[in-house]
Amino acid sequence: MYEINLRIDEEKDLYSPFDESCRTLSSDVSDYLSGQYAKKDIGDEIILKIKCGGPVDFERVCGAFQELIREQKVKNANQKRLNIVKQAWLFSIGVVFVAAAILLEGILGSVPVELISIVGSFAVWEATDIWIVENPRTKLAKRTLRKLNSTRIVVEQVNKADADLRSLK
Repeated sequence: MYEINLRIDEEKDLYSPFDESCRTLSSDVSDYLSGQYAKKDIGDEIILKIKCGGPVDFERVCGAFQELIREQKVKNANQKRLNIVKQAWLFSIGVVFVAAAILLEGILGSVPVELISIVGSFAVWEATDIWIVENPRTKLAKRTLRKLNSTRIVVEQVNKADADLRSLK
């Protein structure tokens, strides 16, 4: 089990100051959660414990957290589509350039043919890099988002006077 503790003074500290509906977590909270999730082991159950000096609307917090996950899923899906397009484009360009280098071998000198071949090889390499490096990264992000969806959220109201006393000790 992996526990993430989030301490806030008021519930409004959780949300973006620009979103009056309070459905979007603030960038500070999102960044903090991302950093904490990166530290956990893959199989760990996640508990997000929010400690606040005042009352917290649990349903609103859960909704904002689900909105964060939804935004990340959309971002991940867009990245996956972009990778597919880039991969297809680079591979196609690479094949065209390599084929052109082979066809022009007897017509042009060796230097232009080598340059065309290098450009084609580089494009194919970049497409392969997306396939080997980027696509597994997006799959891992998708798995992580599924795990985040099962995060248990706990809200604790901390007495402000007790919190002040603990900070003095």
